[in-house]
Amino acid sequence: MTLAALLAVVGGTSAAGPATAACVVTVTGTLTDAISGAPVARGYAWIVGADGSGYFNSPHHAWSDASGRYSIPLDCRDGDAVVAAAGGNELVYSTHYGRNATDVAHAQPFSLRAPGEVAGQDVLFTPPGWFVPVQPRRVIDTRSGGAGPVGPGASRTFPLAGLPADTTAVVLNLTATEGSSPTSFVSFVDEGLRSTPTQSSVNTVAGRDVANLVTARIVPPRVSGRTQPQVTLYNNAGTTHLVADLAGYYATSAGAGLVTVAPTRALDTRQSSALGTGETRTLPLAPPAGAVAAAVTVTSTEASAVTSFISAFPAGDPNGPRTSTLNAYRGDDIANLAVVPLGDGGAIALHNDQGSTHVVVDVIGWLVQGGGAAYYPINPKRADQPMGFGANFVISNPDIEISKFPVALLLNLTTYGTTEHTYVTVWDQRYPQPGTSNANARPGADIGTAVLLRSGSGSHAMVTGGRGTSGVVLDVTGYFAVPGSSGP
Repeated sequence: MTLAALLAVVGGTSAAGPATAACVVTVTGTLTDAISGAPVARGYAWIVGADGSGYFNSPHHAWSDASGRYSIPLDCRDGDAVVAAAGGNELVYSTHYGRNATDVAHAQPFSLRAPGEVAGQDVLFTPPGWFVPVQPRRVIDTRSGGAGPVGPGASRTFPLAGLPADTTAVVLNLTATEGSSPTSFVSFVDEGLRSTPTQSSVNTVAGRDVANLVTARIVPPRVSGRTQPQVTLYNNAGTTHLVADLAGYYATSAGAGLVTVAPTRALDTRQSSALGTGETRTLPLAPPAGAVAAAVTVTSTEASAVTSFISAFPAGDPNGPRTSTLNAYRGDDIANLAVVPLGDGGAIALHNDQGSTHVVVDVIGWLVQGGGAAYYPINPKRADQPMGFGANFVISNPDIEISKFPVALLLNLTTYGTTEHTYVTVWDQRYPQPGTSNANARPGADIGTAVLLRSGSGSHAMVTGGRGTSGVVLDVTGYFAVPGSSGP
């Protein structure tokens, strides 16, 4: 919800819990930038029911002063609450909940049952981040180091060395390999989650290597108390090894912003020749001035090997083939989203490990230095209820805080119960339906694929398939917006 929309409704939507006469609670705290530590003046704070029941009636809201302090008096009532805040002098900060959450479920709750001051209800805002590319490198591999695979119902934390303190998110190509369960899923665990993860990052199948792009939110040091960023991954069933390659990260001090384009096909080797065993092919692109990376959908089709992997990396990088972007299989079309740093001459390179395979590359955006939209990571949330092909998913539901005007949404699409091999396209109906696809679905498997959705509204996503039927789940993990922009 945008700050303007909030100001319009906050006085009229009441959360649950009857007021108790002659009993007053005063909620106090400080609004702070979680990276710089600077106080956030002219931030707008209000009180929300901890069960998600809504906003408490006016006048239970306040603006922060020059030191970031706010004070909100309200009547005592049954139930718990959380503080929410947004804004700042230049409207840079999206809606956050105490202490550093982007939804109520991850927030720090407090009681409103007893009179007096409820102090220390601080909100630490994570500012928007800008993309910084790196030479792709392996940062997680449970097959080495002696720790072994991640067990059933278990989580494991992985420190990420060499990243600056103002990192707000990391871009990882995450692969699950050597899984023992017929079906399972791996989730990125967001700090503050008070329950077992249910949203998947990768859907695993025994006997297959499965990859997906994961943009993982990093909790700032002022919140976590750590000096080094880390990610925690959860495995639902059986055992599985995890491998992750870092393509870049988002930071607040400097970097590149996203410029979206209508999806454009840059390569289809079915019009020329397939990539052979061990072959590397350079793909010249036409990036705009200042571009440092390309956001692309890479698809493998008509693979001849039982299994192989495709690497997408900066042209000229001799170590590029040591990382992977997707895992190819004979008889299946496999797609994955990739953010690929640009190499020599603004080009990227593609490498095929085994057999031969055709490769299709669609450009969906550019990361441009000194321009574009910044990235706002959020606590992952499910959009709407599970539906099927032809459904128009509602993104802007009350559980998902998209408080800026987004130019793109970062989603995780999961298909299940699919009846035929097919492609899947996700698009915003404010734009023409693209002639390209985002994912591929097949019978007998749950498949998760990251999707960068060019958005004209931030409120809806249409999902269509080529043939057959399939169940579809959409999870929202973040969005791109120009800082200071207001919502629709």
